[in-house]
Amino acid sequence: MIVLLCIPIVSIGRVIMTAGYFRPYYDDQMYTRLETLFNNSQYRQKNPTSIIADEIVFRYASVAYIRGIDPILINSEHTPLGKYMIGLSYLIFKTDAPLIFICAVAALVAIWLLGRAILGTSYLAILPVALFSIEPLFLNQLKVKPLLDIIQLPFILFSIIVFYNETKKKFFWATPILLGLVAATKSIVPTILLIACFSFYLILAKEYTKLKMLLMMTSFSIGILMLSYLRTFLNGYSFADFIGFQKWILLYQQSKLIFPLSFWRLMFLNEWQAWWGDRSLHSASDWTILWPLLVMLPFIFVILSYFRKFQIHPVARLLLLWIFIYEVFLSIGAVVTRFLLPLLPILYITGTYAVREMFFPRKRV
Repeated sequence: MIVLLCIPIVSIGRVIMTAGYFRPYYDDQMYTRLETLFNNSQYRQKNPTSIIADEIVFRYASVAYIRGIDPILINSEHTPLGKYMIGLSYLIFKTDAPLIFICAVAALVAIWLLGRAILGTSYLAILPVALFSIEPLFLNQLKVKPLLDIIQLPFILFSIIVFYNETKKKFFWATPILLGLVAATKSIVPTILLIACFSFYLILAKEYTKLKMLLMMTSFSIGILMLSYLRTFLNGYSFADFIGFQKWILLYQQSKLIFPLSFWRLMFLNEWQAWWGDRSLHSASDWTILWPLLVMLPFIFVILSYFRKFQIHPVARLLLLWIFIYEVFLSIGAVVTRFLLPLLPILYITGTYAVREMFFPRKRV
């Protein structure tokens, strides 16, 4: 256990102990430089003098939001809460590092909680945490900052934990709040997929009354998403305008709905296809040989569980539903490795559970 616990500590520690990781660097001069860079980039010009990466856009937009700029005017293709959080980190610490570090640790804690729920032991639950903590994809989120994926990930994982716990209660209170935070942080798409996952789970459990309650309570999720656009409403936009903005975001995301099944090409062959420029094939530096095995294990496990006639733990059923729904979503369009962040930790958890059940079976729930 001590060895496994040391792995995430050492893995994250090696990143944050690099020179200047927490050093304050953001000031008014940097904001001015970023503003100039953004205004001359592909986001503002047909013939840009510079092409800037996502983390540069978020670095500029986050402080612009804090200064009162309407979020629909800058980087409107992503919902604004994550950028407000980045901006607040700049305001307090003059760097985004504390926020990214906290989100990374929160994600690992959530993985441990899910692992403990499904594996029934705190010790074995550390294994998926340790494995995910050395994932190049996860570590790159700590190194290349700020990105919205690592900020959204804890909300996604905790929404799954809280939903399962609230299925044992009369009402869903915390689940809609977390779903709203997921939608407001980067994109509403994961929230839609989570609602689909939770709905299927309740349908399979024949909990139709709870399903109706969950769907009704999603109005709280919409309310939280609307709160993240408070500046927009203060500028005079209506609820109908807000719905139009969300529709535009979905339409923007549809630009990625090309090259179907490219997700599987990435997982098995380490090849992903760009949906811009010459649309050429690339290999991913953060791909690992474990990915093909991880993506196959849930299917193998479900098939074996059918023939062996044993019950799957309720948490495992929920996680398997998330895997299948999210993989179907990824299969309909182009992908990059960052899109896999909500999937990989769940694959590590269910993979650990599947291996234990297939080779070291215990008393089943």
